[in-house]
Amino acid sequence: MKALSDLQFFSILKNIPYENVSKILRLDMAPEERPRDSRTVLSDHREKHFGGTCFSLVNLLVKSLTVEGVHAYPVRADIHRRNFPHFFAIAEHEGKHYLIDPGYLINAPMEISRDAVTRRKNGAVDFIVRHESEGRFKLQTVTNGQYKTRYSFHIMPLEEAAFRQYWIRSFDYMNAIVASRFVEDTFIYINGSYVQIRSRGNVEKYDQADKALYYLKSYFDLDEEQIARANALLDKHRDPSLAGAHKEPMV
Repeated sequence: MKALSDLQFFSILKNIPYENVSKILRLDMAPEERPRDSRTVLSDHREKHFGGTCFSLVNLLVKSLTVEGVHAYPVRADIHRRNFPHFFAIAEHEGKHYLIDPGYLINAPMEISRDAVTRRKNGAVDFIVRHESEGRFKLQTVTNGQYKTRYSFHIMPLEEAAFRQYWIRSFDYMNAIVASRFVEDTFIYINGSYVQIRSRGNVEKYDQADKALYYLKSYFDLDEEQIARANALLDKHRDPSLAGAHKEPMV
C-alpha cells in the first residue's frame, strides 16, 4: 500500500492558500448557508484563486481522504490565549495517526507518536509534535531556534454536526483580512495591515495597509475589488464586543 503522503490530494492541498477573504465575502448570506462545501472550495480555487481557512480546508481534507478510503476526521485543539478553538484533521493509516493542519500550513501528514518526537521542516519554520502526558499531545513551531507551543490536543474525533456548528459560529469572529502561505521557503503572513515575511535567519515586519494590499494581490492572486468588498463586509458585520477576541491561526 502506498504511503499516505503519496496520495495525489496532498499535491493539490499544498497549493491552496490560507485566506479568509473567501469567507468574509459570504457574510451577507444566511448563517447556515455560509460554509463552503468541498466542491465549491476546489472550484473557487481554480476560478478565483481562493483558498480557505481551517474549517473549509479541514472539511475538504476529510472529504477527499474519505474518497481515497482513508479514515480522517476533524479534531479540536486548545489554544489557551484565545476564546475560540482551532481545528485540524487527523488521518488513520496502517495503524498510525497523522496530523494535517492547513491552518498552520501543515499540508502533508505528520505522524503522531507517544514514543517519539516528530519534526517537519516547512520552509522557514520547523514543526514538532510531541506527547505530553495521558494521551495529550502538543504542536510546537521552531523559528531561528525559538520554540513556541501553538496548541495541545487529544486524538478525539469531533462529530460532524459539532464541527459544523463551530464553523458557523466562526464567521462572527473575523476582525480583519488574514492570509498566509509559503512561497518557496519564505513564509508570508498578513493580518489587516500587518505583514510578516520570514525566511531562514531573517524576518521582516511591516504595519502598512499598502504593503498588505500589495502582498495580497501579488502572492495570493486576490484582486483589489475582492479585497475592498471584504473590508466593507467586515465593517458592516464586525461585532465590537469581539474585537481582538480571536485571530486566525498564525505560524
